[in-house]
Amino acid sequence: MDKEFYNNLQNKNEKTNNIIDLLSAKFPDIPKRYVEQVKIHYANDKRNIQEIEKEITNQAHKLSLMEKLVSQNIDENIIKNSVLLIGPMGTGKSTLSKMISTNLKMPRISLDNREQLKSFYDKRNYFNDFKDFEFYLTCSILTNLTEPSVIDFGAGHSVYENPIMFFEFQKLISKFSNVVYIIPSENKEESIQILNDRLTSRNVSLKELNDNKHFISVPCNEQLATITLYTKNKNPEQTCEELMRKIERNNTEKLTHRQRL
Repeated sequence: MDKEFYNNLQNKNEKTNNIIDLLSAKFPDIPKRYVEQVKIHYANDKRNIQEIEKEITNQAHKLSLMEKLVSQNIDENIIKNSVLLIGPMGTGKSTLSKMISTNLKMPRISLDNREQLKSFYDKRNYFNDFKDFEFYLTCSILTNLTEPSVIDFGAGHSVYENPIMFFEFQKLISKFSNVVYIIPSENKEESIQILNDRLTSRNVSLKELNDNKHFISVPCNEQLATITLYTKNKNPEQTCEELMRKIERNNTEKLTHRQRL
């Protein structure tokens, strides 16, 4: 009986892997290591092959929609001059985004502002998974910008546990010149402690503190950022001044690089 069970499991895994290989061939730019992770994910799935195939097919359809969304053209002026602020809760992104918006005379968009983005948030119920909605929201805002803007990301909007989803998200974010990661310290444990102290005073829940720790621990923000800003022992004005200098330097370096090509 054990041998029969093993043979059935092996046969199911072969069929599952064949389905994954067939569908992944439609997305040749996705790194092979991510495809292998998907295979490992389904290796011990106890559902029947029909259920697994349906789920994988649905995921492939979703991936097609993601690729269509992130591949939209964005005006070069918007890509070069917009400022995207990412990072965990409590780092001062909202305060800084308001200051930068004023200094650069650019509109500010907060991805957590449900009133400002009501037409997008009204579609929340169309998505079974909240991360799917976050992907749709963020990508839709960025690909529909009509002028350079300051975009204040919510803490979780730049973090994706699903490696393929993050890969697609990164393809879009990498188009922008000024992606600014705001974090207290280069030391992650110190950053967690600083933000915990700051957020505890605001009566933030234990779940939110744990979520924030996760947002700091995973490497998503570091991989997305073109500028990293450490805010420990700096007031908002000092942080804003430093960021303005880094944005100017970043844009100058990119211009010089393009001129050399």
